[in-house]
Amino acid sequence: MSEATGEGLGFAFEDFAFSTDGAVATVTGFENSNNEEITAEWRQFYIYGEGSQYGTKPVTTDIGSYLHPWVFRTVRGGSSPEYAAFEADTALLELKADSYENPLQDSASFILHNRYQGCIWGHNGCGEGASPFDAVTAVDNQIGEYNAEYSNLLNTYSAVYGSQASSSLINETEAVQTPGGVVYEQQLVIESRRAELESAIRSYENDNPGVYAAAQQTAGAEYQEAIDLYEQTDQSVSLGDKYSCGLFGTSCTQEERAYNNQIDDWADAQDAVGDIESNWKDETLALSAANGELGDILIGEDSIDETGKTLAQRIADADRFQVLCGDSATSDDCENGLISRRGEERGTINDIAIAIDGGQIRRQGMDIGSRFKFELVNENKNTGEITRVDDFLSFELRGVYLDGAYMRLWSRPDESGLSELQGELSLRFFAKEYAISSCGVECEILPDDSPETIQDKVLLRDSTALKLNNYLYDLNLGYGDIQPMTFQVTSDGNFLFEMDMPDFDRTGLPRTVENVRAFFNDYYDNAPKSNLIIGQVQIGSVPESGPNYGDLGGVRAVGLRAQYLRIESFDLN
Repeated sequence: MSEATGEGLGFAFEDFAFSTDGAVATVTGFENSNNEEITAEWRQFYIYGEGSQYGTKPVTTDIGSYLHPWVFRTVRGGSSPEYAAFEADTALLELKADSYENPLQDSASFILHNRYQGCIWGHNGCGEGASPFDAVTAVDNQIGEYNAEYSNLLNTYSAVYGSQASSSLINETEAVQTPGGVVYEQQLVIESRRAELESAIRSYENDNPGVYAAAQQTAGAEYQEAIDLYEQTDQSVSLGDKYSCGLFGTSCTQEERAYNNQIDDWADAQDAVGDIESNWKDETLALSAANGELGDILIGEDSIDETGKTLAQRIADADRFQVLCGDSATSDDCENGLISRRGEERGTINDIAIAIDGGQIRRQGMDIGSRFKFELVNENKNTGEITRVDDFLSFELRGVYLDGAYMRLWSRPDESGLSELQGELSLRFFAKEYAISSCGVECEILPDDSPETIQDKVLLRDSTALKLNNYLYDLNLGYGDIQPMTFQVTSDGNFLFEMDMPDFDRTGLPRTVENVRAFFNDYYDNAPKSNLIIGQVQIGSVPESGPNYGDLGGVRAVGLRAQYLRIESFDLN
């Protein structure tokens, strides 16, 4: 114990394999629309090494290792850059999966390379005829575009502001958008006019309950009917225009005459809405005028300065300076921001490309799968006959990596002074393939099946599966004391999970422009983002030859951030 360093408890499972081996867990209590009970059986669950073929081969795997263990420990806020979003007096309880310094083995870094590569290196459909340095070329091209954009901004504003181009532009645009500034003050006028309009509408609705809403609903229904009838014509006129049916109305089809009549009904419904809205005509005109004045301020001829750009364009350019260069733009430098971050990413991407090119490979992942059997009740509506049928559903994950995932918990006083549980979650889930199959009893693998039979059943299950290939799920919720998650249990036994907007007032610092800017720059630069990437959606097996009609393409949602989230359970009874 004299040599203990207080780094927490580390654990790892080497040569690990787990299977329920035929054990069945039965779940009851579910009912269909006829109040018939549905029985569900959890018939299989396994954790094997990659290549287990739907759990038929007991390949072993590692969950962490002695050099890269899973860790359960306490950590002090601010003790390292990783915990910079926590105050120094915060004591964190952390469960963290294995982590790696080698970027090729670190999944978060590996995925960064793949994002620029356009696919997951080493997985199906990636790397064939390509170089791992394609990702380096892609990020170099992006950095080049950002640098060119920055140079163009400098060239534009240096002619007016000289060497203080970005700082002068930022100061000017902030001045018009803060109290006393022309844009800020006009926005207050607009809010005042909008409030007056809303008050006039509420006053009418109080005197005439439901009339305005009913008129709007009628107008919407008449419009939809006009669309439906219009689609039955040859659409040779624009929607809203009538067909010319001749002197006696004989040159139109029945569908065209029906559409023409509906246009009149639609116009009458719109007029009814217009008559009601005339009750607040003055307020509407005042709001429109205020918006027009803001438009003149932002893009009118008088807003154009020596650069030839309107005030709106200058505001957008000031924002872009700060995006490209971060805080340093206020000092006429470009030392952080998007350009700097892409440069740091470029180093990681290049290291991975060099490693792959040198023959290094990633460690093997895990295979995780479950299979369920359902007894469903079917009723023949014609005869009333009720039959019971079995259905199956399986979920299989192949080549799974969880490294870098973590959960952190700590306590803070709430508004009443009581301790409140707060947290931060990073669920980093990477899988080469996520297969969902509803293959029935034909795919049920029995204890006495021969290897040949098992192989046939695996192929059959594979041919019926919906596969999400190169599946990346990186969910990040919470950012230290700046945007913590909160966990509560209500008085009636339900749970409440909430993540508020990032709040500057939590810092306790004076609300100055510099402090607020630094706060939000830190949030947008460093708060972890979430990513969802599905390289390919495949239905069934890939044919050996001919077109692959089962390939439905891919999905990419990168850099997502939750500004606000609330999840609450309810008792339906």
